[in-house]
Amino acid sequence: MTTTILGVNSAYHESSVCILRDGVILGAVEEERFNRVKHAKCARVDNPDELPDKALEWALRSTGIKPEEIDHIGFSFDPEKRLAFNRDLHEKNIPPGDYGTPEGEEIFYQHLQKAAAELRRRFPKAKFHFLGHHLCHAASTFFPSRHERAGVIAIDGIGESGTTWLGVGEGNRLTPLMEVAYPNSLGFVWEKISEHLGFDLYGGPGKLMGYACISDPIGEDSGVDYAERFRQVIKLTDSGFTVDNDVMRFRTRDFTGLEPLFGPRRAAVVDRFEEASIAAGLQVVTEEVFVHLARLLHKKTGLDALCLAGGVALNCVANSHILQETPIRFLHVQPAANDGGTAIGAACLIWNQVLGNTHRPRLEHTYLGPEYTEAEIAAALKDAGLQAIKPDNLPRVCARLIYDGNVVAWFQGRLEFGPRALGNRSILADPSRFDIRNRLNAKVKERESFRPFAPSVLAEDVGRFLKVFDDMDAAEYMLLALPVREARDAQRIPAVTQENGITRVATSRAHVVRREINPIYASLLDEMKALSGVGMVLNTSFNISEPVVCSPADAINCFKRSRMDALAIGPFLVKR
Repeated sequence: MTTTILGVNSAYHESSVCILRDGVILGAVEEERFNRVKHAKCARVDNPDELPDKALEWALRSTGIKPEEIDHIGFSFDPEKRLAFNRDLHEKNIPPGDYGTPEGEEIFYQHLQKAAAELRRRFPKAKFHFLGHHLCHAASTFFPSRHERAGVIAIDGIGESGTTWLGVGEGNRLTPLMEVAYPNSLGFVWEKISEHLGFDLYGGPGKLMGYACISDPIGEDSGVDYAERFRQVIKLTDSGFTVDNDVMRFRTRDFTGLEPLFGPRRAAVVDRFEEASIAAGLQVVTEEVFVHLARLLHKKTGLDALCLAGGVALNCVANSHILQETPIRFLHVQPAANDGGTAIGAACLIWNQVLGNTHRPRLEHTYLGPEYTEAEIAAALKDAGLQAIKPDNLPRVCARLIYDGNVVAWFQGRLEFGPRALGNRSILADPSRFDIRNRLNAKVKERESFRPFAPSVLAEDVGRFLKVFDDMDAAEYMLLALPVREARDAQRIPAVTQENGITRVATSRAHVVRREINPIYASLLDEMKALSGVGMVLNTSFNISEPVVCSPADAINCFKRSRMDALAIGPFLVKR
């Protein structure tokens, strides 16, 4: 008998859908890829019932599954637990009707119930399940992993009441051991400091991580040790960590608690070393928290395998410190570690823990979204008035273009799930060129000058330039920072390395490519190796101030308004 499960996330942001049948993940995608709004929507108390409609439509259409064939729906949030904890916290200066106020939490609860009612209406034969947010994060990383037994950490802003969950995964069960409760939230610290330094709320933490790498925690102008100042706010404890909310003042627009420690709030990003040192201080303390949590969990369990999820787990530098400084030898990170990944977690949690199935879904790659036929791509090119050729060997032709200094947009196969472009919706360039990084940031991606780029490299070649760990699983999803082997290696691939301002060691956030997972992309890397001796390409996401492109029309529109030199889309090649 077939069992079909739908996982849905829409409580906060990164709205997403996963469809799972008989323990196999058939597809997963974020709503932002379709509605072209970053993170799909802003988190508000009155919009959890704004469902990922287009993602739902695609999931059913692409799999041929009818609404009446859905047996279970997992929604990655528990409104009862949320309301019980948050309705009366007596926090000061929260805007009326917002999160953390009695009326705001009641509105949030009612809209979560509306989301459930609408999903029940659309799928009348399905059994509906509200599921704990952090349990879904934990399920998203452990159940699809290769580990039969592992420690599990989920760390983000907030779920219902908790901010960090520690437990054990074994077979088809997850067992909680510890939970850190709000307001002790590392994710919220990153969001608040991002805003304090002039970045945006949701995209800011990722930018802040890149900003942190250009300096050390000692302010160039002030001489202040910002890591030490963050240690006054974030303290390690035997039960995890605490955060001083009298300083942070989460859920308010009040930044005055931060000003004695980090200066006045910046109206916009100021690209200078003093502000970067504040980011570096936060990065140092984040690494200390990661290492501390991993050690705590290892002490309790003795397990040397760890699975991570939650938005803070996208911090690839902190992830690497776990492997460098703790007894953990094996590390798996959910590629969609942010809230988007909880759709996978909800579906897996129902399949394994609720229904008791012992066979677990496996996540061998993130290519889980839409793909398009040659005919659909050809029609999109024709509609756009673009002339294309169809090379006999597309990887070889593109490698030559890249080697000659061109920037090539690369659109192939199924869309990646999660925030990282992993060779199917990517912009590619030659990592050996000193000038290409500035050109990409300023003229192609149109973003801050300090933003780093990653290399894609074949699994058999990564050790030629970068120091590798015994377990490189997380590097397949661009979630580890790897030290460069020698100074001369950094000089050979300057566009994809940067000297870490904290450690003074050049590192690279590598994307390790396995041939059996992405053969056409591996062929491109082979061709680059034949031309340059360096089997790498610079790989950044195919987008410009928007979500990663999804459809051929998205790709063509992005290419036309950019300064990229060529577009490889399906079997076709378009040149300027």
